[in-house]
Amino acid sequence: MTTAPHGREELPFDEDEILPAVLRPGDGAQRLWGMGSLVTVKLTAEQTRGAMGMTHFAAKLGERSPSHIHTLEDEIFMIGSGGVRATVGDRTELLEGGSVLFLPRGIPHSYLVESETADLYVLTCPGGFERFFLDGGYPVHMGAAAPVGDRWSVERTQEVAEKLGLGIIWGS
Repeated sequence: MTTAPHGREELPFDEDEILPAVLRPGDGAQRLWGMGSLVTVKLTAEQTRGAMGMTHFAAKLGERSPSHIHTLEDEIFMIGSGGVRATVGDRTELLEGGSVLFLPRGIPHSYLVESETADLYVLTCPGGFERFFLDGGYPVHMGAAAPVGDRWSVERTQEVAEKLGLGIIWGS
């Protein structure tokens, strides 16, 4: 058995069972998120021996994250298209297609999608943080409306992160 991140003692697999993965557009567990974006968990800690987790956002205008600090993992944002305004510490920049942002754990950060749509990948090392999206998002059903109003809120996502023991420190 392999040691797991985020305080779990072991991951439920034998190292010999891990295989390379090829994921195509649409592959992965999909959830509706925030302002009507679609988040797809592409890789989980269980699939990568705990090394990383990866999510893809088909984000919409206004999608955001409040200021927060990861204490358990580093994070990498890869912007495929669109415009995402990122605040890291006291610095704010517009990241556009082709941009990469590395966020070591312990650094306060937030983001806001400023274009009509944005395509971005988020990689977390070690893995485990992707559970936040799986547990905090809403299942996707054909023709389902995106969550709005009281169904999704920053407070709700903060509660999910706390329940999962993800080590997030929320800022102002």
